[in-house]
Amino acid sequence: MARCRAGDCEVECGGGKGCGCIAESDNPFSCACFCFGETPTKDLRIEPSTIVDVSISDLPLYELAEFFNRVHTRTIIAPADRLKEQVFLNVQRKSFGDVLSQLGLTTRERVDRDRRGLGLLMFIAGVAIGALISGPAQKGSR
Repeated sequence: MARCRAGDCEVECGGGKGCGCIAESDNPFSCACFCFGETPTKDLRIEPSTIVDVSISDLPLYELAEFFNRVHTRTIIAPADRLKEQVFLNVQRKSFGDVLSQLGLTTRERVDRDRRGLGLLMFIAGVAIGALISGPAQKGSR
C-alpha cells in the first residue's frame, strides 16, 4: 500500500497503485494528490519557481509526468527510454524546476528555447566559416 503526503494533502492507495502529492511549501493548503491512474484530488497551478514539497511513491515516470502536466503551467516532457522507470521521491522546500531537473524531466518551453539557441549558434558558425573562406580569396585577388 502506497502512502504520500505533501502539505495538507495526503493519499493512501491500495491494490498495488503508486501515489503522488505536491504542495506549495509556503501555502500547505495549496496541494494535490492522486493514486496511479486517477485524477488529482484538487486543481493546482505551479510555476517553475514555486517552492514545493513533493512525495512520490512507486509511480512510473510517465504517470508522474502526466500528473505534473496537470499541475504545472507548462508542458512536461519525459525521456522515452525512462517512461516505465519507477519513481520514489520525497523532497521539501525545493523549486518545482529543481524537482523536474532532479527527475530528469524538462518542459516544452525549455526544449524550444534550446532549439532556438542551437539555430543561432549554427547561423553564427556559418557566418564565421563564410568569412574565413572569403577572406583569403579576397586577399589573393588584390
